Amino acid sequence: MRDAPPARRCAAQSGFTLMEVMVAAALLAMMGLIIATSITSVMGAIRDNREMQDRYHAARVALGRVQRELSMAYLSRHQNEDGTTKTAFIGKSKKLIFTYMGHRRMARNVLESDQGVVEYALEREPGSNLSNLVRREKVIIDDTPEKEGRRQVLIEGVRELEFEYWNLDKETWQPDWKVVVDKAAEEKRRKQQIAAVTAGMTGNVALGNELAKQSGREKKHGADEGWLPARVRIRIVVSTWEEDVDLEFTTQTRIRLQEPLELGKPYTPQAYENTLNPYAAVPAVTPSGFTLPNAAGAIGGLFGGGTGGGVR
Repeated sequence: MRDAPPARRCAAQSGFTLMEVMVAAALLAMMGLIIATSITSVMGAIRDNREMQDRYHAARVALGRVQRELSMAYLSRHQNEDGTTKTAFIGKSKKLIFTYMGHRRMARNVLESDQGVVEYALEREPGSNLSNLVRREKVIIDDTPEKEGRRQVLIEGVRELEFEYWNLDKETWQPDWKVVVDKAAEEKRRKQQIAAVTAGMTGNVALGNELAKQSGREKKHGADEGWLPARVRIRIVVSTWEEDVDLEFTTQTRIRLQEPLELGKPYTPQAYENTLNPYAAVPAVTPSGFTLPNAAGAIGGLFGGGTGGGVR
């Protein structure tokens, strides 16, 4: 068998032509571009989904905290004599300040209790049309609940914050609710006077306490009567990375202690007892063991005349 000619043998051993290499390179580039675009789209969707979940989570955690602390709001008629402490519930449509019983001590042997003052409000971000939801807590209750305290940013990028308060008597929502117990000591002294005067005139201590209690009893459940709202509705609008897409959340919370606390009883004097003159003008405190002497002696002893033994 003869060998192939040299020209034919070179043609059989030759590689790709330049055109074939260019077509293969173009196809490879197109496939790489398609794969890169797909990966970028998937990664962007994952990132957007994670950011959306983060916004949802932040809003829900913040609303849950506001809801939980509002449910522990309270007012108290117990106040120092010098008026250096007062409880308050100052609710507006965009801001809320209240005293509550939900403070947690984070350090050992600190001078704190479970009571404190909390404020929720929006603060504008510098150079932006958005705001931050800020929580301010003051662990010492004094006569200035709207000042001082530690600040904490709960949510960034908030567009709107709105509070509404349920009026139990009118059965409607209203945009503000303000109650400040700053004259509790004066009110307590007034009740003590009523109880003391009533007990002194009638000799009935229980009646004096009851009249003092009735004098301060509220017939209604509004802010003017010193009550807290039955419910509070909270609405918040949070921005996202898309300009026209916002997240809106709305919830309600019920306040358990609507009536101001008043644990102590009105002061009343001790029961009047006059063993020397059991005929005093307080019949309810006449000694039970007293025996009436002869009529003449009793009358004579009371009025300084007569011949009886009288009352000694």
